[in-house]
Amino acid sequence: MKKLVFITCCLCLIFVSCISAQDARPNILLITLDDMNWDSPAVYGGIIPDLTPHIDGLAKEGVLFENAYVQAPNCSPSRVVIQTGLYPHQTGMRGFYYVKDNFNTLPEILRENSYFTGVLNKPGDTSICPDFDQYWDERTSIQGAQKRSSMRYADLLNGFLKKANKKEKPFYCVVNVADPHKPFFNDPSSIKKGFDEFEPTKIYTEEDIEIPGYLPNNPNIKKDVLNYYNSVKRGDDCIGEIINALKKSKFSENTIVILLSDHGAPFPFAKSSVYQNGVKTPLIVYYPREFKPSTEKKSMVSSVDIAPTILEMTGNTIPDEMVGQSFYSVLTKNEEKVGKYVFAQFDENAGGTPRPSRTVITERYGYIFNPWATGSFEFKSASSSHATYKAIAKISKFNKEVNKRFNHWKYRAVEEFYDYENDPNALNNLIDNPDYQKIIEELRSELFNHMKSTDDYVLHAFENKDDLTFLNAWMTKEIAASDLRQRTIKWKRSKNQQGGTKKNTELFNNSTQQ
Repeated sequence: MKKLVFITCCLCLIFVSCISAQDARPNILLITLDDMNWDSPAVYGGIIPDLTPHIDGLAKEGVLFENAYVQAPNCSPSRVVIQTGLYPHQTGMRGFYYVKDNFNTLPEILRENSYFTGVLNKPGDTSICPDFDQYWDERTSIQGAQKRSSMRYADLLNGFLKKANKKEKPFYCVVNVADPHKPFFNDPSSIKKGFDEFEPTKIYTEEDIEIPGYLPNNPNIKKDVLNYYNSVKRGDDCIGEIINALKKSKFSENTIVILLSDHGAPFPFAKSSVYQNGVKTPLIVYYPREFKPSTEKKSMVSSVDIAPTILEMTGNTIPDEMVGQSFYSVLTKNEEKVGKYVFAQFDENAGGTPRPSRTVITERYGYIFNPWATGSFEFKSASSSHATYKAIAKISKFNKEVNKRFNHWKYRAVEEFYDYENDPNALNNLIDNPDYQKIIEELRSELFNHMKSTDDYVLHAFENKDDLTFLNAWMTKEIAASDLRQRTIKWKRSKNQQGGTKKNTELFNNSTQQ
């Protein structure tokens, strides 16, 4: 009898030990800001020193990556990369429609390993298919003006943490802050919709700001940029309340916080472009228990690396299909540097207009391939309906320099090459400069190898980049395929170029489209 009791006690101790070990695994709080340029926070050299105290505070206590990028400069394609560890052309998430899920996604793997998962705001853009229950134990969409309320995010996180506590599981929670996405604070449409009910804790004036170097100097543009910065301030207010809610909880000491923006600011030459201001992102990883505060200057990392990094952080196996590279070893100082190149892409806008671009970026240089830029197709994006774009279009009618810049935005060139160290705003295309041909050839080769190894549908166009007739025919086929998707595929938006999407039911099956 004593022997049986002893065995039972041992089994109980083993069971309790397993539970304790499970509870000791770190929680993950992943926070995104919507449309915030990489250099807006003061800690990244932002022009307003007191604009982002909460982001800056997180960076000073965490690890700040100076060379971090996202894979796509528009919302849903960028966010799905984080959850899959795959490039948009690999999953099929080129645009704003739902895709048949044939992949091991990050939230699914974590759920299978006893994590409690949740997404607070933008569950559709964060998920690859509309079966949200496949990924998330908890999900919440925030409607209307509440998206701009810092206290709303705090309340939602508090509710999620209470449920996680009851489940007695570690958690993976994604919080998607809406600011500084359009409409900006003080935009006419923001006032009309009631979004300005929630003001930033400090309101700046035009004396406090400068127009970014990639935009012309104009009073209407400066007003738009001012409204952007005030929206960044409100976004930082949201970050402050989210972090405050976490620090007041029992999970504070054992939660890894990862913060980034989904892409650049909603201006021409930023969002929807593969220039630095489109795909570079602030990336901060905070976990004082294990990661010493530092600025990581050497590593080239990107959002495709986040899923494998989180899986390694949480002690889970990284699926072979994930192409991202974990940068956990850099955080723990077990490795000095990871990554030499970053690859990014744009495929189509929220309305379904395809204008594919591909880029490879090093610490200094960037090479870009635009198969659509033959002179026959005009670039279209959400920025076309915003104040800054309209101001540039107006100025271009009487200013030759602005006209040249505006035409470049609309028509680009099949190949572009920039020395970002000396030209961070991509003002001078050096593709034909003889001094750079060696590095251009190196980056062409790297991009070709990447496209081939990841089965990129744009590869055939790249192989025929010098044949404009071929590129025009290729683009015509891509436009026809996109038109078909707009009429049939289940969309993440209520409308696209073809009209309403409510009746669309099919999921895009990438395996049959390559």
